Formats: sequence, structure tokens, C-alpha cells
Amino acid sequence: MSLKIGAKIYLWVVFALAVLCTAFYLPQVELTRYFLLTLAFLGVIAFFSEIYEIEITYQRYTSASIAIYLAAIFLGGSTLVIPAVLLGTLTAEIILRWKAPHSNISSFFYHVMFNVSQTIITVAASAAVFKAAGGHPPPYTTLAEFGPPVAAFLTYILVNTSLVSEIIHLTEKISFLYHLRFNLRHLYIQLLSLGVLSLLLAILFQIQPWYIFLVIVPLALVHVSLRGYMQLRHQAQETFEKVAQSLTERNPYTGKHSEEVAAISERIARALKLPEDEVEAIVAAARVHDIGKIAIPDRVLLKPGKLTPAEWETIKRHPVISADLLAGLEIYDKSIGIIRHHHEHWDGSGYPDGLNGEQIPLGARIVAVADVYNALTTDRPYRNAYSKQEALKIMQDMSGKDLDPNIVTVFLTVI
Repeated sequence: MSLKIGAKIYLWVVFALAVLCTAFYLPQVELTRYFLLTLAFLGVIAFFSEIYEIEITYQRYTSASIAIYLAAIFLGGSTLVIPAVLLGTLTAEIILRWKAPHSNISSFFYHVMFNVSQTIITVAASAAVFKAAGGHPPPYTTLAEFGPPVAAFLTYILVNTSLVSEIIHLTEKISFLYHLRFNLRHLYIQLLSLGVLSLLLAILFQIQPWYIFLVIVPLALVHVSLRGYMQLRHQAQETFEKVAQSLTERNPYTGKHSEEVAAISERIARALKLPEDEVEAIVAAARVHDIGKIAIPDRVLLKPGKLTPAEWETIKRHPVISADLLAGLEIYDKSIGIIRHHHEHWDGSGYPDGLNGEQIPLGARIVAVADVYNALTTDRPYRNAYSKQEALKIMQDMSGKDLDPNIVTVFLTVI
């Protein structure tokens, strides 16, 4: 695992802070029977939660351990939750990354070190907020007593998301705020459920430690719900991308074309410094922008010569068909406009709706530029590919007519 200097400095700072937190709180631990029983219960449950972690976005994972560690904070503060992290997360991380040492010892070390360290910092910050707000172990008999647990929960989500987002920003150049927005937009129900379950865990444990097994079922249901939601998102996207790629069987140009258009579109979007969710929507749209061609007859789609006016009208239906096929799927919510309008022209002469200028979605204008470049530099049934220089000259001539001149300018700097 090769890290840039900024990422390495950040990683070691996180590790140093985690060591300081651990060194400060561990000597305060009192090894009573109650403490060991509580630690065993919560640490083992956290371990299994971490083993079955869920990837929610690229390189970003979560698990039901959020509820376990918050319950540990409510029951015993930092002196309980930090040992629970060492028992649960550290053990799980070593097992999950165990294959890495055989191929890359640094990758194993960095993954384990960062994931455990950021969790320790997160729980320590949450415990500090809980204590500062006057928090105490349950039971809670007044509404005001629920304030410190809520503050600890919000701190946990904010600190955890920030620490992970920063390392991903430093290594992958993904927007720092992307994951926070993703959580608020898509995962708020699951996260709130974990917050409520953390309180229930702590309250039941205070009544009778064995009662926490009553919470295992709803905790597992939240985990399964989150896993199912993310799998559905991934599988829906993969399914439609495979359908788009299957067009290669009918028309070899179309399948390869979509992947190349997606790659160019991403470079343009990143050069424009668009937010990560917009980049994601543009790339997702580019990968399936021609999926509607699956409904175009072979006699039209594969025709080597010039199309008749009627045949051209048939071809012009494919952006609408593509958008209709994907409408209603959450994963493509922000991509539908891009897919429908990627053949609109800057001067209003395009199709299907004759939009012009900035009426055309920005993502559609980006995909249009990438689409045209790839089309010009690829062999077609009716002509050979243009050279790169010829294609760029043609695109400069199209700038301000068919294509957004600003996007063309950015494209020329990244190509």
C-alpha cells in the first residue's frame, strides 16, 4: 500500500492520538467482576458486528458495532469502551486483513492501525461529550437525561465520518463532505435505529446482563437491512451496466464505447472540481447512457450506410428509452437527466427536447463532450476513426454549436 506523504502524516497523527487516549484511560480500569462481564458481553458482540462489516461507499465500511460501543459509553464511559474496541475491533481487523501480510505487510499494518485508531478516537470523543453533558448510566427517568446519550451519538457519527472521510480524501481525492451527505441522505433510518438500540442495550444490561440477548435480534435486523439496502444498490447498478455491456454482442462499438465515455467524463468532472456525488452520478450515467439502444432494431443500429429520415428518428429515441428504463431506481436518481439529455446541443438543435445552453444538465454536457470524442476516434460502420488531432479540431469547430464551449475547454486540458 503506497501512501502519499500527506496521508502518512495524517495516519500517524491519528495513531498517536489513539495511543494517547489508550494510555490515559487504560490505567484507570478497575478489573471488577462486573467490568469483566460487561466487557466480555459487549466485546464479543462488537467482534461479530465488525467481522460482518458492510461497504456503504467505496472504501467506507460500517457495522452494527456503533450501537455496541455507544452502549459501552453509557454503561462505563471511556474506561469500558476503549477496552471493548481493543477486544472487538482490533481482533476483527486482524482477522479481516489477515491475507494482506502474505502479499503486502504495509497494507495490513496501515489498515489495522487506522481502523482501530480512528475507532478509539471516536469513542473517546463521544465518551468525553457524554460525561461533559452530565451523562450517567441508565436508568433514565426524565427527558433531560436522554440529552447526553443523544449528544454522544451525534458526536460518534460526526467524528467517525470525519476521520474516515479525511483519509479517503487524502488517498482517493474524494470530497471530504461526500460521506456525511451520503449518510444523511440514504442511511439516516439505519443510523437512528442503531442509536436507539444502543440505549436499549445499556438499559437492559443494567436490569439484567442476559437481557441484552433480547436486543440481538433487532440489532441483527438493522444490520441485515443495511446490508440488503447496499447490496440492492450495488446489484441494481451492476445489472444495468451488464445489460449495457451486453450490447457488445450486437454492436461491439457500443459496449466498449460506454466504458471509455465514463472514464473521460470522470476526468472532466474532476477537473471541474465537482462534488463527489455529482461525479458519481455522471460516471454512472455515462456507463449506461446508450442502454436504450437495446430497443433499436439491428437493421437500424448496425446499418453500415447512411440512415433514412425514418431510421434516424428511430435512433433518436434511444436517450428517452434509456431514461425510461432507469426511471424510479434510486441509484440513478441523479443520472436520469444526464442520460436523457446527452444528445442535446448547446445551440438547441439537439434531441430529444431541444434544450439549449445551461438548460441542459451539466452532467449531460460533460457526457456529450466525452461521447463525441470517443465516437470520432473510434472506427464506425460507415467510416474509419479520425486521428486524435483531427478529432480535437472537429470538436473545437463544434464548440459553441453542438457542445458547451466551457466543457470543451476543460476537456482539452485533460485529454
